[in-house]
Amino acid sequence: MLTRIDHIGIACFDLDKTVEFYRATYGFEVFHSEINEEQGVREAMLKINETSDGGASYLQLLEPIREDSAVGKWMAKNGEGVHHIAFGTADVDTDSEAIRDKGVRVLYEQPRRGSMDSRITFLHPKDCHGVLTELVTAANPAAHEAAHKDEEDH
Repeated sequence: MLTRIDHIGIACFDLDKTVEFYRATYGFEVFHSEINEEQGVREAMLKINETSDGGASYLQLLEPIREDSAVGKWMAKNGEGVHHIAFGTADVDTDSEAIRDKGVRVLYEQPRRGSMDSRITFLHPKDCHGVLTELVTAANPAAHEAAHKDEEDH
């Protein structure tokens, strides 16, 4: 079922300043960045380590690009800080159905596209002891690593 902590999502007001803090303080570098229009965020994935299942663990820094985005609304109430925890899974569809069958509300009827072409869904925080929880099936990690290397070479 769940194989690892995929990432911790951290909401921030200024992505560039927050990236610089994590770079200067901990030495973490940006592995991937993108704008996810559907989610209404600009994000940076900071790779922390490799994992035994071939994936990795990240910090995901999220800056809302719209006030009406889920992260924008959350920040209006809570300010900056830990937004969610994400667990890696080989099959987000099967695992989200199994969790739904246990009475936990799954927020998306069908998984959606997430960072780095992953497939994601979220679990309702009220059903997870106050923690917004994401399930993530990574895109082919080897293909993403090769694409990332190509970006660095150019």
